[in-house]
Amino acid sequence: MLSNQNILTTVDGNNPFIASTHPMADVSGTSQLVALWLHDKTPQSQKSYEADIRYFVGFLLGQDRNQVRLNDLDLRTVTLNDVQAYSDYLEVKGLASATRRRKLAALRSLLKFGQEVDFLRVNVGCKVKLPKRKNDLAQRILSEIQIATMIALTTKVRDKLIIRLLYATGARVGEVELLTWNDIRPNRDGRGQVSLFGKGEKTRTVLIPKQLYDDLVAFGGSCKPDSPVFVSRKFKQPLKHRQIENIVSEAGQRAGIAGKVSPHWLRHSHASHSLDRGCPPQLLQHSLGHQSLDTTSKYAHARPNDSSSLYVMPV
Repeated sequence: MLSNQNILTTVDGNNPFIASTHPMADVSGTSQLVALWLHDKTPQSQKSYEADIRYFVGFLLGQDRNQVRLNDLDLRTVTLNDVQAYSDYLEVKGLASATRRRKLAALRSLLKFGQEVDFLRVNVGCKVKLPKRKNDLAQRILSEIQIATMIALTTKVRDKLIIRLLYATGARVGEVELLTWNDIRPNRDGRGQVSLFGKGEKTRTVLIPKQLYDDLVAFGGSCKPDSPVFVSRKFKQPLKHRQIENIVSEAGQRAGIAGKVSPHWLRHSHASHSLDRGCPPQLLQHSLGHQSLDTTSKYAHARPNDSSSLYVMPV
């Protein structure tokens, strides 16, 4: 028998010749497979997805997920039984359906990728169903009064601007995390505009209401154009995803809002409030980056004269 070789023939079956075949990727173990799988994903996504895989590895090996080494588990030995047992374990632990769904989806994605690059012979995760997602969106939409209270009770200028910007633009927390002063520019009629680099590595431009833009300019002062908009006071480093989440959560607590308010709650609230105030749905889709624009519309939105940010209350 020939190893890693195929016998190929001409159309008429004569003159056979040997052609070498190679696996799609050179993978030596689980750690390298995970690195290839995470390639080109955002830093935040890489961190989250790797944590989910470590959770699975820790479960199978009976170890702390924070101490486990990925190469301690050979994914080629994982069976459907293992993945089903893991699914049952997540449910027994009482994790929310959204959390269980995310962890299982990450594992299924890795196993599928492993088969596609010829590291795994079969994808044992394809037979595992994901938990249904509970539709609790209504619980995560704040009222205008609640948002106004969060802003009013936040005394630190930087933190207040973060909350106002998240709500006014409907930006994702990761998009705000990446902002530099180059991304914030004047538009027209005293307004500003912000370029958000978001999901799917797409950039969109959203208007900033005049008062918020003026306050951002005053806050930025003489900052260099390529410097981050929001930095930590102690280390002068860009605020990270978790730090922005804490700022919003603490503002929610001060406002007496039940539950842990996250930046995404402000995004949901932006969408709901702007539609209530008459924002066209297609405009909202552009502002939130839910779908790509047609080629011709890219020019219209380079310096937009309308945006869903103009339909929510001034902040």
